[in-house]
Amino acid sequence: MNARSGRQALAFCALAGLLGTLTLLASPGFAFGVEQPKPTPKPTSTTPPKLSGVVGQAVGSGINLQAIDVSADGSVHRPRNADGSPASVEFRRMPASICFTQDFPTTKGQVGACGPGEREGALVVACEAEQVALDPIFKQTWVNNPDGTISDLSRWELQNPASPGDCLAAVDLAPLAEAEFQRLTITPSPVTIQPPDGWTLVNVDTITYTSPAPQTFTTTLLGIPVTIEATPDTFTWDYDDGTTPMTTTDPGRAYPHHTVAHVYEEEAVATITLATTWQGRFQITGTATWTPITGTATTTTAAPPLTIHEARARLVTEPLD
Repeated sequence: MNARSGRQALAFCALAGLLGTLTLLASPGFAFGVEQPKPTPKPTSTTPPKLSGVVGQAVGSGINLQAIDVSADGSVHRPRNADGSPASVEFRRMPASICFTQDFPTTKGQVGACGPGEREGALVVACEAEQVALDPIFKQTWVNNPDGTISDLSRWELQNPASPGDCLAAVDLAPLAEAEFQRLTITPSPVTIQPPDGWTLVNVDTITYTSPAPQTFTTTLLGIPVTIEATPDTFTWDYDDGTTPMTTTDPGRAYPHHTVAHVYEEEAVATITLATTWQGRFQITGTATWTPITGTATTTTAAPPLTIHEARARLVTEPLD
């Protein structure tokens, strides 16, 4: 299956759970979401731990989707009924098998579901280089009874058996990586000040610098393990004396090779703050390609209060030791 069909099948996955309402191309052989009327739009959360899934309605060549009941990793999806009653259908990604009779393939379905006399083999989703495979989608239905029980539970039925499973490339995960990047807890850049003892003098350089080191995070998008890297891009120093904050791409260096410094003109107590903007990129585990993430993240660091003194010359009668 090519990358395009993988993108089409994202209608099932957590892309809608993360991005809210969107339109995707209809996937031939898998028209999930058309089974339910489109509900009245409701606010959706971008917080992944709770279920927030996908229902929708065909419109032209696309499907309008709204997040309602999809698991955080996108592997399980229960569209609610339009009247708000409990779901009566579930879609799930899971491994599939092929049943053989005398070395001839007969059926494709759930692992362990081959009949007597049949031999079972793994159904492998073949993808191109730099793509990753998603397990095929299965569907199960049931009836919700008035007493809270369920009945008529069906077997798991393989969807789109002629071409099961999907292949995804990094471009398919880019919107999810962007949303995940905004949720990351990036450690704010450290602030180092010289002189280092909590005080400085007017009319001399007060040196500031930070670390340019990137930070890495591991997570999963649609069940696919990825690495996200956040790298400092710009540094904005506010020296808390009424002057315009200074923005630079230089993290600065320590004395005597310092490149970022500020001169205070009056005695005061100041709190230096550093705002760092971070660029992001992500990599699918097992591949060599890094893909840029659109947008930036910002962290802010406040240093301990800094006392600014003015050095004054004084005449003394005794020699100084």
